[in-house]
Amino acid sequence: MNRPFRESGFLETVFIDKDVLHFPLTQEIRRRLDDIPCEIITDRRAISERLHSSADPIGAGKRLLFLTRRKGPFVKPCPCTPYYLGCNYFIVNSVLNCPLDCSYCILQLYLGPLPLTVHVNFDDLWKELDVFLGRKKARFLRLGTGELSDSLALEPLLQTAGRFLAYFRRKPYAFFEFKTKTTRVEAFLRHRPAENIVVSWTLNSERIAAAEEIGAPPVAERLEAARQVARRGFPVGFHFDPLVDSPDFEEDYAPVVEDMLRLVPSGRIRWISLGSLRFPRGLKAIIEGRFAESSILSGELIAGRDGKLRYFKPLRLELYRQMVSWIRKFGGKEIPIYFCMEDPEVWEKTLGIKPGRKAEVEISLSPQGDGSLAAVSKARRSD
Repeated sequence: MNRPFRESGFLETVFIDKDVLHFPLTQEIRRRLDDIPCEIITDRRAISERLHSSADPIGAGKRLLFLTRRKGPFVKPCPCTPYYLGCNYFIVNSVLNCPLDCSYCILQLYLGPLPLTVHVNFDDLWKELDVFLGRKKARFLRLGTGELSDSLALEPLLQTAGRFLAYFRRKPYAFFEFKTKTTRVEAFLRHRPAENIVVSWTLNSERIAAAEEIGAPPVAERLEAARQVARRGFPVGFHFDPLVDSPDFEEDYAPVVEDMLRLVPSGRIRWISLGSLRFPRGLKAIIEGRFAESSILSGELIAGRDGKLRYFKPLRLELYRQMVSWIRKFGGKEIPIYFCMEDPEVWEKTLGIKPGRKAEVEISLSPQGDGSLAAVSKARRSD
């Protein structure tokens, strides 16, 4: 398991927006970090100056914590890339940036130099969610916190997982997902499970994880955490994204799929997503500058219709077919699989699903007679 937050020792300074000093979460965090230097600020210039004086402003941001108030909406649609199918997902932006440092992470470009930013005005978040969920109660919903940060990397410090659990336990028509690369699962082992609360892990091969996912625990430890959470009674999910091509692709990935389905009963897996390596052109220079030893760029990449660099479609299809065949072979015959940022042809040639070109992919769950939930993939025509 990961070391306790205080012992990890990566935080250098806590910056606190003066306007949020009285918020309960601010006070809780200050107590947990009473030995870390703290600065009360009225604007962000001190943070900006600190970051831009560093030789690695992006890396420096991962060592600073900023407690502030979110003034815009917390909940936004997942920004799926143009020309490819979306998965009808909504992001809850309570935390921005991530203490992990994966070479391929798009947050390096999307957020740029930014401290670990925690929005402490959770009362506003709950009110916004009440309105948002109330408007969309008649339709299937998936929400999660793991797009602009790892959902659980800061959990020992924030201890907010239990609050999300308590809130979404009362909203059974909405699925809430904690998406992580960590093993910070203590909250789930303490709390009563709920079928609409999913804990999911982003996985890769052990080799890629060790070389490219800096600060994340080994894949074997993530799978052990998933086993514990599933045994506790929570549904779990897995995201193989990004898949990285290599001459040893089968030796890299097949054992991970086999171990996953050996440790976690397929009936507890709500979904598995697949996505190949892809990123905007602007990220390439950042990877080359920050991760000189990385091999992530060694494969042949071309510009897709959305302008992002990605593998040729025939290669992507080959990688996906292998992954789907291993999932089915090792026991995941009924687990719903979906693709992240792929077009209808990929769906049809790998899963036999033929969504329309302007479809949103939806993972819908329907109650079964035994009280469990079975999942099927379908396409929903969007407006």
